[in-house]
Amino acid sequence: MAGERPRGLTSIADARDQRKSKKFSRPSTNAILAAVGGALVVLVIYYFASKSSLDTARTQLLAEQHAAKAIVGAEWYPLRDKLEKLTLEAAGPYPGDMVDKEAYGWDFRSLPGIYLRMRVAQAKDASSIRRAAQDSLRDGFTGCLFRETNAAAQARVANDGGVFAEHPWNLRQAYQSTRVMEEAWEGEVKAAGDDLRLRVFKQQYEKAKREEIPLAIDIVKRSQFFMLVLDEDVDEARAVSDGGVLTNESLQLVAHPARVVLVNLKTGATLARLRRTGSADVVTTGAILDPETQEALKRQVNNCSLAQQVWIALKPAKD
Repeated sequence: MAGERPRGLTSIADARDQRKSKKFSRPSTNAILAAVGGALVVLVIYYFASKSSLDTARTQLLAEQHAAKAIVGAEWYPLRDKLEKLTLEAAGPYPGDMVDKEAYGWDFRSLPGIYLRMRVAQAKDASSIRRAAQDSLRDGFTGCLFRETNAAAQARVANDGGVFAEHPWNLRQAYQSTRVMEEAWEGEVKAAGDDLRLRVFKQQYEKAKREEIPLAIDIVKRSQFFMLVLDEDVDEARAVSDGGVLTNESLQLVAHPARVVLVNLKTGATLARLRRTGSADVVTTGAILDPETQEALKRQVNNCSLAQQVWIALKPAKD
């Protein structure tokens, strides 16, 4: 009611009203600054703690990588450099055919080795070779030239039922297996700015340590030869290529010269250097094949023709 007097003493009522007004009033500037300052302190502490943890994890990962480089790289890097040097030399002016007498008595076809196939035009420097090697796959040339032991064949059929032998290893496999030892990968690890990104690199390294690095060791330790095939560009391949861009696949559809080099990796000697043109016709039994299948068959018979010519030039005299 209007004019009703408050209970109790007036002074107590006034104090109560003052407390209520302060309770719902805006915080002072000092209080805001204190709260913001406290939050910043917490963030700074979290940042440095997180950075310290990230740096520790990064250091541990790079230490493991450096250890792998010291063990595997000591043999892989010299072999890599040798193969790249051989490839660049073979892509230069062709000096003519050569077959060393040692090649006639060496049936390398069932031995472990390394294979690389690319276009002559792609072999400009080490970087271009490494890029081109990513597209180098097993093909009809290796399928028709190389053979495998019964144990290897049984393992291959049990694993994937593939058409071609698992050997020779492709140089692409060696590059991929040693990727975590390259400076580019190390640079990516150093640039990782958060724990999630670094965890990805840690997983990559663990996979490499478990699967890829042992393969790299196998390739380095066991390979006895290097087989290089360099395809020479011809204009006929442009007519069958997509948009006129020459590729390995389009070249293998048409007759073209290919340089084949065989190197004994144990002695370092070049045993053969040949220049042959693989060409053959696809014979079908009347079945209608789609264009993709027809092209695959054409590449295979051309590559098998090339392989047969190479083997005729290299096969042991007893054959």
